[in-house]
Parts: sequence; structure tokens; C-alpha cells
Amino acid sequence: MKDEIAQLKALQTIDLEISALEEQLTAVDSELEKRRQTIQEYQQTAEQLRETQNSLSQRKQELETGLEEDLEKIRDRQAKMMNIQTNREYQSLLKESDDAKKANKEREEELLRIAEELEELEKKIEETDNLRSGEEKLLKEDTKKAEKRHAALTNDKEKIIKKRNTKVKNVPPAMLKKYDTLRERRNGLALAGVEAGVCRGCFMNIPPQLYNDLLKEERLLLCPTCNRIMFPQEAEEKEKV
Repeated sequence: MKDEIAQLKALQTIDLEISALEEQLTAVDSELEKRRQTIQEYQQTAEQLRETQNSLSQRKQELETGLEEDLEKIRDRQAKMMNIQTNREYQSLLKESDDAKKANKEREEELLRIAEELEELEKKIEETDNLRSGEEKLLKEDTKKAEKRHAALTNDKEKIIKKRNTKVKNVPPAMLKKYDTLRERRNGLALAGVEAGVCRGCFMNIPPQLYNDLLKEERLLLCPTCNRIMFPQEAEEKEKV
């Protein structure tokens, strides 16, 4: 059983290397995706700003049209006031003229506010477009680097997978099935060392008798808490020395 456990430990080391490479591959793709999302956010912001800009421009045009119409109304009322015959007509025309002047003043004030907002919007749009353009340039550069990094990591992964395919041939099918099942359920760690009666996988104490049986390395034993395949950590440390 000692040899079989050794085979599984070697297999787990290989599988952890594969998982590490897969995490690096995911990280490479994730960084590019983050930059794409940033570009999209800048694009959406610019579109929203332009929509606001268009709405304000339309309102500005409406105000300018209304301003011209009221000016024409004022000129018309002033011309008529020169030919009126009664005070009542005069007061009516005067009121219409004053109302038009008041409306024009309000329009002029709103036009001034809109002009300031449009100027600020133009600055924000330009800034957002520049930021997006910068991110697009960085994305292009990062994509080239990522492609090289991706190719290198994929190549390393393929080599390790070949090594794994060779290694699994030496593991009994039933034991390999047990190992793969535990690896999927236990975040890639199907085996755990036990040191001083404590499982290094879940850090729980195992029964003394079970620990004594484990030290004999005569049969496959599972941690009663996390169900990982156990091996004596002390024996491994002695082998390294």
C-alpha cells in the first residue's frame, strides 16, 4: 500500500501543477476581460453624455426660436402702440409686450445655463473618449502579451498532462476513481498528511488507534472528518532528510 500511496501523492502533485496553470490561464483572460469591461463602461458613459448633449441642444434651439418669436411679438406690439386710440388698447398691448420681455429674459437665463452645461459636457465627453482610447491602446498591447503568455502556459499544461497520463497507468483503477472523486470534492486535495495525530487537510485529530494503523502503511485509510486519503507526514519528512 505504501507504493500505491506514493503514486497517488505524485499524481496529486501533478494535478496541483495543472490546477495552478489553469488558474494562471484564467487570470490572463480575466485581466483582458476587465479592460474590455472598462472600455465598455467608458463607451456607455460617453453615449449617455451625448444623449444629454443632444437633449440640451434641442432645448437650446427651441429657446432660440421662442426668443426670436417673442422679439418679433415685441416689435409688433410696439409698432401697434404708435397707432392706438384708446387707453384700454394701449394697456393691453403694453401688457403683451411686457409679458414677452419677461419670457425672453427667462429664456436668455436658461440659454446661459444650457451654454455652460454644454461646455462642461463637451469637456467630459472629450475626457471620456480619451480614457477609452487609452484603454483600447492598452488592450491591444496586453492582448499581444496575453497571447504569448497563454501559449506558453498551454504548452506547459499539455506537457504536464502527458506526464499525468503516464502516471495514472501505474495506479489501480479503483484507487484512481476514489482519488478523482475526492479531488473533485475536496478542492483538488484528495490526500492529506497526518502529523502528530492531526490531519493536515482539515486540522482535526484522528483516533489514536487509527493513527497507529496509518503509521504501519498497510492499507488505505481515510480521515474520519474530511474523508481524504491519509498518509503519515512524519514518514515523508524523514524521507526528505
